[in-house]
Amino acid sequence: IDELIESSKFELKRIKLKKKRENLNNILKKCIEELIFLANKRKIFINVDLGDDIFIQLDAFRFEQVIINIISNAINNTPPEGRVIIKLNDNIKYIDLSVKDTGVGLTKEEKEKLFKKFGKIERYGKGLDVNIDGWGLGLYISKEIVQLHGGEILVKSEGRNQGAEFIIRLFKTD
Repeated sequence: IDELIESSKFELKRIKLKKKRENLNNILKKCIEELIFLANKRKIFINVDLGDDIFIQLDAFRFEQVIINIISNAINNTPPEGRVIIKLNDNIKYIDLSVKDTGVGLTKEEKEKLFKKFGKIERYGKGLDVNIDGWGLGLYISKEIVQLHGGEILVKSEGRNQGAEFIIRLFKTD
């Protein structure tokens, strides 16, 4: 229900960001700490490479929603003993947060559907032991939040059982 309400707010343009200068590394560490229990429960190995502190203007509350959604999706769509690799890259014009997994992967058709409202995809793959309930709104809402920050979400996957990589790209402003 909360996701339905959130998606309606985006459609009505009622979401107002409360941006301030934030340490992106600290936000990521907080989100990872919140999700480590899920990774441990599912026997998923988390590798983290954040590098030096990166400061950027963003709405920490909203951005945490995005990070938690992307990382929890990676954990839930990776079979036990798999890996989720979280990496932060500071480039000249933008910052990339990469969340890469060794999970079930995505077909071209699934990638096109993924960020649409109610864009839930069928789960498949050996070793998936988690039922994911939901409306198919998490990635739609995440995309909207990232776009409100002037960024974009990219997804890469070579297909089924090939893992996936989600890249949240935030452009730097002067």
